[in-house]
Amino acid sequence: MLLGYAIRRVLWVVPIVLGASIVAFTIMHVAPGSPWNREGRQLSPEMVERLTAQFGLDQPLPVQYLVWLSRIVQGDFGLGMSTDRYEVAEVIGHAIGPTLLLCVSAFVLAVAVGVPLGLVAALRHRTTIGHAATGLALLGMAAPAFALAGFLQVVFTPDYGAPPGPLTLPPELEGTLRGWVLPIVALAGLPMAQVARHTKGSVLEVLHTDYVRTAHSKGLREEQVVRVHLLRNAAIPVVTIAGSILALLITGSIVVERVFDVPGLGSVYYFAIRGRDYTLLMAITMIYAVVVALANAVVDITYGVIDPRIRDGSRAAPESMPGG
Repeated sequence: MLLGYAIRRVLWVVPIVLGASIVAFTIMHVAPGSPWNREGRQLSPEMVERLTAQFGLDQPLPVQYLVWLSRIVQGDFGLGMSTDRYEVAEVIGHAIGPTLLLCVSAFVLAVAVGVPLGLVAALRHRTTIGHAATGLALLGMAAPAFALAGFLQVVFTPDYGAPPGPLTLPPELEGTLRGWVLPIVALAGLPMAQVARHTKGSVLEVLHTDYVRTAHSKGLREEQVVRVHLLRNAAIPVVTIAGSILALLITGSIVVERVFDVPGLGSVYYFAIRGRDYTLLMAITMIYAVVVALANAVVDITYGVIDPRIRDGSRAAPESMPGG
């Protein structure tokens, strides 16, 4: 039963990714503008005609898509639409490592801070500490990655040549802070708030169940109740919103990488958009689409293990999982 459910859920990745590729390919190619002539790069009409024919842009759009799809299926990402004639696969290979490190670290930080924060907000929800934890989570919900990245950039990394401020760090630490710590914190802010909010709601619900009351009546210490009953249930909302968190991390990394000059896929994606490099844009878009679709499939399967009612259709998957 579980194996069949897992296979069906993974197979759904194919039409989802195909649909995303069709939409992205169409939007990129029908949008006004050209990869050849733009600000700072004006080519002769003869050169534009030759490049258009070389990359097949003179063909009907459906033909272009099918040719591109056949190459992608074979693992051929093609050449970038630049005078440098770079291999798209090579560029992605260099950029994917920093993005993975950034996103995985941000996810770990969001869970490591969000779950305890949600527990404190639930267990002390009528105390000053509980209100402070809830307020911190709400602050995170109001601080998307681009806003938090800009704030951290201004506070911790002042312009070179400016007078040292109260938060100026030694030169040997500033590189590490600017290069990795601040980007990870900026990217983890909103997901951390989401984890904390869902954890709080789940724990508050569990606190009023009969088995928790029974555990307290038997004289179990609060630490034991938290460890045995609450932490296990606190993991459920994290699994439930894992797909949403991944989507936030991917979209947020584009801005965060640009703000902090992280040489990852987000930065490459930004420059591909500016240069209207269709080949590079579609390659990165497909990577993002496959990662998000697969992650949501894993989330659905994991939730199916936790709650077997989802596998047999007697209960719907949580709405917070996109693509579920």
